[in-house]
Amino acid sequence: MLKKVTLDRANRRKDRSVSLTFITSLEESSSGFMEIDEEINTSGVLYYKSSGELTQKEVDEIDNADLEVEGKTKSQRLRNVLYVLYEQTTGQKDAEGFKDFYSNKMEQMIEHFKDKLDA
Repeated sequence: MLKKVTLDRANRRKDRSVSLTFITSLEESSSGFMEIDEEINTSGVLYYKSSGELTQKEVDEIDNADLEVEGKTKSQRLRNVLYVLYEQTTGQKDAEGFKDFYSNKMEQMIEHFKDKLDA
């Protein structure tokens, strides 16, 4: 899907990801809207160019890009969940405090699974 859009807003989410809102520059037909609607809740790759049109070379590079699109990795998801847990249990949002919290939680998990291994 290739649309001419305006970046309308960006909001930081609890897990530190960013929610982006775009508005199409032209009116959308019913079939164009259906194409967009079919993509809701799917993961993809966003290439945004702030001015001008995409060149044919850029379109070809995007079409030929071999990208894995599965959302966040398991380790990214775990780190984000631990960050939200840190905020909820401590009421803090500082990066230095989270580094220690994250390190301690990871060590606890490592030790937990090491204890399950045969000697």
